[in-house]
Amino acid sequence: MKVVAADSTRGWNLLQGPVRSLLLVVIAALTLAAAGSAQPGQPSAIWLVQAHCVHTHEGPWNANTGNGRFGGMQFSAQTWMRMKGQFVPAFTHPGDPAFPFAVSPHEQLHRAWLLWLRDGHSWRSWGAVGTLCSQVASGNP
Repeated sequence: MKVVAADSTRGWNLLQGPVRSLLLVVIAALTLAAAGSAQPGQPSAIWLVQAHCVHTHEGPWNANTGNGRFGGMQFSAQTWMRMKGQFVPAFTHPGDPAFPFAVSPHEQLHRAWLLWLRDGHSWRSWGAVGTLCSQVASGNP
């Protein structure tokens, strides 16, 4: 009889790529929703689904690719600062992998929510991706 050793890393491989991204968005969504589900001014489940759609089309949460946009929601430095986000060293080192966009997914979603509100409850700041993702779920987020 041949004995096969169990691969202890097998389960962890599932937490990479799209599964990990989805897990982070779900955790951030639950945190946002649990903190104020009964309070006005909190993102709805529909908004969170749309935000996840935008994120999956934009990039990893720590993205600093040199295209002038940063993070999982691809903020420009100017827009991030306008939404009262803290200065991030990646802004002065675009494209440098030594300077990832080191902001939590929760914080990025919060700033995206503020921008969505400022834009009149629309995803217009995300252009074609925003248009596509605004159609993911119907209703008034």
